[in-house]
Amino acid sequence: MAKRTASEGPPVNPPGFLATQDLKERGWTPALIRRFLGEHDQTRPNGLKMGRRRLPPVKLYGETRVFEVERQDTFLAAQARAADARERAERTRAQRAQIRAEALDAAAASFVPVVQPQPLRKGAVRLARAPYLPGLEAALDHLATPLAPLTERERATLAEGLRRRLDEALATIYPWYPHPDGSKAGDRPTKASAAKPSDWRTWEWD
Repeated sequence: MAKRTASEGPPVNPPGFLATQDLKERGWTPALIRRFLGEHDQTRPNGLKMGRRRLPPVKLYGETRVFEVERQDTFLAAQARAADARERAERTRAQRAQIRAEALDAAAASFVPVVQPQPLRKGAVRLARAPYLPGLEAALDHLATPLAPLTERERATLAEGLRRRLDEALATIYPWYPHPDGSKAGDRPTKASAAKPSDWRTWEWD
């Protein structure tokens, strides 16, 4: 990861010049820079390092030249089109992310753990959960297959969803088991109304 050493101050542009990052903040894109500015006018040392290696010099563009271009109608029109394209791309990414999140939620919701009550002492959370962890991993692999490829974050999200489903089932069987949403035992269904082990659908682990 690029980082700046503690002994170095922030890099400073020479008077009258803008760095590429400055242009980006003013609404420029790499394509606009290539089209309307072309080659840079100067460089300065990069204040960041990649490990021990200093990154390439920062490209600088004369402010006067930049301001002249920014007043041109052709540039303003091109910049507006670029902004519209960027907004469309961001909307598309957001929509895809939403669809992906809904698919992960649906996969987790389809998991119905089968819990068999055991004679456990009150508060034995680890002992209550332990017998089901191998099956939880198997369910994760099973549900991840149709969603492949999964990023590490997506797999972790799905695993968290399955763990929550297991904890919900265990909290239904054991009144003292901590419920994922933080509800207390008195807020949950009574034993008479709670689901019985025989009520759970059998999950196909393979």
